[in-house]
Amino acid sequence: MLNRLAIISVVGLAAASLFAQGPGRRGPGGGDFALVRAEFGMSNKVVQGAPYSAQAVTQFTQTLANGDHVQRTTTAAIARDSQGRTRVDRSLTAVGALSARAGGQARAIMIHDPVAGVSYALNPASKTGTSMQIRTRPAGSEQAHAQRAASANTAAKTEDLGTQVIQGVSAEGKRVTRVIAAGQEGNEKEIDIVTETWYSPDLQMVVQSKTSDPRFGETVYQLSGLSRAEPDPALFAVPTGYAITEGRARRAPAAAVQ
Repeated sequence: MLNRLAIISVVGLAAASLFAQGPGRRGPGGGDFALVRAEFGMSNKVVQGAPYSAQAVTQFTQTLANGDHVQRTTTAAIARDSQGRTRVDRSLTAVGALSARAGGQARAIMIHDPVAGVSYALNPASKTGTSMQIRTRPAGSEQAHAQRAASANTAAKTEDLGTQVIQGVSAEGKRVTRVIAAGQEGNEKEIDIVTETWYSPDLQMVVQSKTSDPRFGETVYQLSGLSRAEPDPALFAVPTGYAITEGRARRAPAAAVQ
């Protein structure tokens, strides 16, 4: 039960934030969750020809009405090879009863392999995991997704922050401010949600981000130790000794070759 809770905690925190870019209720957004969405079959492309490995840290801070602070931290070793296979080995600082039972840490590994057409969610503590076959996306689905995203962001204000070098790569910055009108979600006053992202066109990924949402708090995501060398191929295979069960198939993103 503990191992299952650990994975639920990691994936649940990410899932709550994956939808932070769409309309309606939102959780804390940021690069870490953009990474999950983009690197593991939730976006509309697989990036080939741009290998890397790095460490990623996401710090979520919420300020309570009494001035107290609630903090959660995820750390992850992330990697992508030239074929577009990706891996995230993530640790989440556990909270509450889970913290006491898990020693304060929960760990989960996600491997997305578009070459073999399968993704894996692994639990290192129990050496168990779930495999999910990747199905081909229907024709036109990427365009429809882009149109929905554009429609959802029509009310957002976007500012160009220019270009800077982060972790040795050139990154383009933008600040997006979305306003929730008074009364839209039961709020008496307007709520400003501000997301600042720094995106590397070369790597086709976010390398740094910060989201401030008065309803949920502040999320800061940063990469460190970025290497452009080809990662060890063993990272993208299930280690020996794992018991794998088959889960539901998921649709595959289209490939993007550099």
